[in-house]
Amino acid sequence: MIISHKHQFIFVKTRKTAGSTLEKLLYPYLGQFDICTGSERDNTPPLNTDNKDGHMGWKQIENLYPREWKEYYKFTIERNPWDKVVSSYFWHLKIKPEYYKGVNFEEYVEGVRGMLPRDWDKYAFKKNVLVDNIWLYENMGDMYSELNDLFGFNITEDDWKNTRLKSGIRQVDSYKEMHTKHTIEKVRELFKNEISYLGYKYE
Repeated sequence: MIISHKHQFIFVKTRKTAGSTLEKLLYPYLGQFDICTGSERDNTPPLNTDNKDGHMGWKQIENLYPREWKEYYKFTIERNPWDKVVSSYFWHLKIKPEYYKGVNFEEYVEGVRGMLPRDWDKYAFKKNVLVDNIWLYENMGDMYSELNDLFGFNITEDDWKNTRLKSGIRQVDSYKEMHTKHTIEKVRELFKNEISYLGYKYE
């Protein structure tokens, strides 16, 4: 999560959407009094906060920074849910191998010991999206190009393509290698808001 007083924006960080990469790339552009939760795991130090919840949602941010939430440009990143769940599964297998030992993908999608990356409520209330922009993980170049234009950054294509803080963890190239008919429909049910609003499809 980033709150930039210098540039007057708020970044609501969702899970498995390269949010840590964005924090890493924006960090050099932040002002003296800006706030960034950072990540010890990704070697991005916190800035002006001891709050370790880097994925706090809109309500918590609004409670802590009501004026900024009302006035600043707010954005987040979202990802195809079928792909996002696969990424999350392999991530949890890596960071908590004993806890997830023996849990297969279908069980994970069903919620066995799992914390699925359902982030709709972090940037929306019921059916109402509360941020100014939801950038798509699949179109990261568009996001960085617009952030450069809006705030005078100089983040190049090489920068965001080569800053992969959690790469090499998932063991499949295509999310289709993991899904069954059951998990396809389960994800469709659990992520219905994101799918409806952003037009994602299993393809």
